[in-house]
Amino acid sequence: MKRILICASRVSHILNFHLPYISLLKERGYIVDIAAQGKTDETLFDNSYDIRYVKNPLSPQNLKTISRLKKLMKENRYTAVYSNSTLAGAAMRMAVKQLGKSRPYCIHISHGYMFDDKKSLRSVIYRTAEKMTAGVTDTLIVMNSEDKRLAEKYKLGKSIYYTCGMGLCTDKLPPVDRETRSVIRKSLGAEGDDLIFLCVGEFSSRKNQTLLINALEKAVKQDRHCMLVFAGEGSTLEECRRLVNKYELETNTRFLGHVKNVNSLYRSADVLISGAKMEGLPFNVMEALYCGMPVIASDIKGHSDLVRNGFNGLLFSLDTLDPAGQAAQLMNKLMTDRKYLRTLRSNAALDEKYTIDSVKPQLIKLLDIEKIKTPEVSYP
Repeated sequence: MKRILICASRVSHILNFHLPYISLLKERGYIVDIAAQGKTDETLFDNSYDIRYVKNPLSPQNLKTISRLKKLMKENRYTAVYSNSTLAGAAMRMAVKQLGKSRPYCIHISHGYMFDDKKSLRSVIYRTAEKMTAGVTDTLIVMNSEDKRLAEKYKLGKSIYYTCGMGLCTDKLPPVDRETRSVIRKSLGAEGDDLIFLCVGEFSSRKNQTLLINALEKAVKQDRHCMLVFAGEGSTLEECRRLVNKYELETNTRFLGHVKNVNSLYRSADVLISGAKMEGLPFNVMEALYCGMPVIASDIKGHSDLVRNGFNGLLFSLDTLDPAGQAAQLMNKLMTDRKYLRTLRSNAALDEKYTIDSVKPQLIKLLDIEKIKTPEVSYP
């Protein structure tokens, strides 16, 4: 019987992106185990291994993780492994590499490379890790056009495929009626024509929420009839709270923490906003567009795949002296020119190719190892 190990940095990653595919694999008779940090009550997996990954790629803890993954593969004799994300993906593939010729088939799903063509230390470290593991990456799946270019340029996998993400489950994003929308807006403290800018995602340096607060501080100097609503938790949350207090923006800012029904926010806010420094193919932008929300976002890969500047949203550059100022100008543009906002909103829609119904048939062909000529696995 075919046995698969799926590896990711956090259990939440697997729960958010992989359940439809695991369900299909189980229906086809696969044994499916997962190795990720955290615990879950989900019964779809045969075994769940709580394995710690450290974000610092040079941490000694990651060496222990590689050793544990290697031992796990030997004990369970997996036919294939699926690695996800940057650090967990590198750890899994380093473990596979240590097994030599007697190793499982390896599929890596990149949710956004943490490097580019530049010679910064960060780029060199992450690019080198991908090059070192390219030889055992039998199938590489990327999710945006820039990552496809990087993967092909540096030959980061034996076979390279481009898919439109993992597929957005649109059934989780039903419309809401006008009355419900009005109630939600009032619960946030919005009045009349107040424009609600929504930011959805984990608080982190990479997601760059501090830039948005700096932009809000500049924007409200021209028009205070706006609100910036954050949905999410994370390591930089307290820093963002302090920044809001410093600028005295409490009446214009809401921190909602983890939100289970984020659809109600997409349906009730006016504009999604993101200042992220790096993305793969961001679900928050796809979800917002599906719900008919225009987007203000940093002009980076992933964002630029989904947002057409001036059509369904607006893009600003991070490579300027004042990116927060640029973002503030776009916020003010939409606050003062409501006709333009309505035009963007009328164009805000998600191309069907990004939905789960379109992506799933393509992706399952790559994940179903019965379709791949894999050698019999004989571990040492």
